[in-house]
Amino acid sequence: MNDGFIDVLIIGAGAAGLSAAREVCNAGVAVTILEARDRVGGRVRTERNPSCPLPIELGAEFVHGKSPELFRLIDAAGLTFCDVSGRHWFVENDRLNKFESLWDKINRIMDRMKRTPADITFQEFLSSLPNDNETCKLKARVSRYVQDFHAARLDRVGTKGLDFVNEASESIDGDISFRFPGGYDQVTDWLCEQALQQSAVVHLNTVVKEISWQENKVLVQTATGPIRRFVAKRCLITLPLGVLQAAPGDLGAVRFEPALPDTTMRAISQLAMGNVVRINLQFRERFWEEIELPADDGQQSLWPMGFIHSSQTPFPTWWTMLPVRAPLLVGWGGGPEAEALLKNDEKFILNQAVDSLAKVLHVSETHVRDKLVAGYLHNWQADPFARGAYSYLPVAGREAQQILSEPVESTLFFAGEALSDGYVGTVHGAIMSGARAANQILAELNLR
Repeated sequence: MNDGFIDVLIIGAGAAGLSAAREVCNAGVAVTILEARDRVGGRVRTERNPSCPLPIELGAEFVHGKSPELFRLIDAAGLTFCDVSGRHWFVENDRLNKFESLWDKINRIMDRMKRTPADITFQEFLSSLPNDNETCKLKARVSRYVQDFHAARLDRVGTKGLDFVNEASESIDGDISFRFPGGYDQVTDWLCEQALQQSAVVHLNTVVKEISWQENKVLVQTATGPIRRFVAKRCLITLPLGVLQAAPGDLGAVRFEPALPDTTMRAISQLAMGNVVRINLQFRERFWEEIELPADDGQQSLWPMGFIHSSQTPFPTWWTMLPVRAPLLVGWGGGPEAEALLKNDEKFILNQAVDSLAKVLHVSETHVRDKLVAGYLHNWQADPFARGAYSYLPVAGREAQQILSEPVESTLFFAGEALSDGYVGTVHGAIMSGARAANQILAELNLR
């Protein structure tokens, strides 16, 4: 079954695809979006439970910094957002320590990395540092930070990529975060509605199997249900990097006929997809607010807790919903340890989360379980339409980004958070990447 000739076909209805669709539709160009899932949003996944006072974010949650592109969208959509508590504590030797002192030390390591002339792996950089007791302790902490925050493997993530991402974050006050009390899916839903109002067509539950292409013509064949074929002048591919890297025959993998140019294929393989384990725990009450832990200046109540960190548990970071006081805690970990944990079933992961939280809060597992109502988890690593949480830049990653961001024979285009210029791993990076690709397409159509 053929679905007619389309000006622009977009594969993937995540933030990048929807952002591009809005831009292209606003120029009066016909757009069709193919999405494998039964919803739009991609790795923005918000669930709502009537028993829970806040939406439950299983994917993106935070707005990192003040991205002009995202804040313009927030204003246009009339969305409500709030500050995220900046109060962080670090648990060490059974005591609470202010995270600021540790953060200063991490920044000193990152400043030293910035002065390293060559682009090497972060592991190689750490190996170049002294091995005295104090430096080794600090190297362990900064390793944990890079793995958790960047979802990165230390033996792959590049120093120049990390520096580039850090500089981009600083340019938009990335140390300040916000969240949407009404749910992050409001952003992608609004983008989708904007495109639909301009006559875009969205096909859900539509898994793409093959993209046959030649200059100025693309034929896309689906893999689900009755085989459908879509023909377009231009095709924008916003599939997650993990899906682009999937082996032929894997669910969600896409075959290109003819194969993509060697330079494009190398760029795809050179980039890296990271993994995180994230769990939302809903409780009957905010029991942690009644806990006091030893600190340098006496006992410290956890009533004002925003984030609490520990390097000794499978879930090393936990946070509350402050400034909203809700009976929810989110546990988080990244990198190779998260990859290993995610190979287990949800029951095992939940047990690990409960054990981690009990250790961090210095209470018994029984105490945590008695208060627990439900746990919410989505395994993005095992999700065939994601195959990872978000990307990071390995050695020479920026060069690979630049290659993959260029059109292939003015016909195939790529976008997504993995191709964001400095904002990999973020929704605003995906939105910016989609807008960039939309402008490339419109230029090829002589509309820019």
